[in-house]
Amino acid sequence: MVLLVPPVAGEQDCGLRIDDLGRSFPLDRMERHALCLLAGVVNDPTTSHVNPPIVTPVRKAVYDFLLNHVVLTAALVRTLGIGQYTIDRVGAQGFQGADGQGSEALVELLYKDSTQRVYHIQGTHHGRVFPLITGEAIVTLTSQTRRGNDGKESVETQMAVYARLDNPMLAALVKVLKPFLRDVINGKLVGPFLAIQRLGELIAADPEQVSRQAETMLELDKAELDAMRALLVPTLTPPSP
Repeated sequence: MVLLVPPVAGEQDCGLRIDDLGRSFPLDRMERHALCLLAGVVNDPTTSHVNPPIVTPVRKAVYDFLLNHVVLTAALVRTLGIGQYTIDRVGAQGFQGADGQGSEALVELLYKDSTQRVYHIQGTHHGRVFPLITGEAIVTLTSQTRRGNDGKESVETQMAVYARLDNPMLAALVKVLKPFLRDVINGKLVGPFLAIQRLGELIAADPEQVSRQAETMLELDKAELDAMRALLVPTLTPPSP
């Protein structure tokens, strides 16, 4: 099955071949720019994988806030000892990030609605075995609200990952050595989202403590901190006059 996006003179053909892994892409609602980035990875991936669902024990509003304010979220992740991620905003929908372990990436949010997000990642990794690895990836998050027997709300998220390495020899090696190298690549790409899950667990366990930790980070935007505090500890947030 192929989604045909007619090429403009001088532009690449952005026809997208859809397989079982990619049927959930919101193709009819994505802009041409996003479809071209999607096709560049999905049509010929080095590796692809659908991860088991993960459950983050917070309300959907809190989960969405953490994804919508990733600079603040990364700072919290570092402060609480969950990870070493650093993120800076680039443009309206882009971010430049690093994991503190040799990987850097430019991340662009291609599509977002109430249940799904599609990200394009252009990344590099400096390692010991291979001095420099470069490539692209598409990561999709599909989330839905769950409610337990105790009435508490949580968010279940499934992540699908497509990755394409730039080096043909390395890409061939990855394909031969599946699933080991596939799992390494997959782990790098989903790591930031697993850190958000862990942050959600800490929020569920003690929202006031997380809120107090956030207030010590003076470099962050006060309006964002106030908005997060209102979500985490609404009973302690004074009503607007």
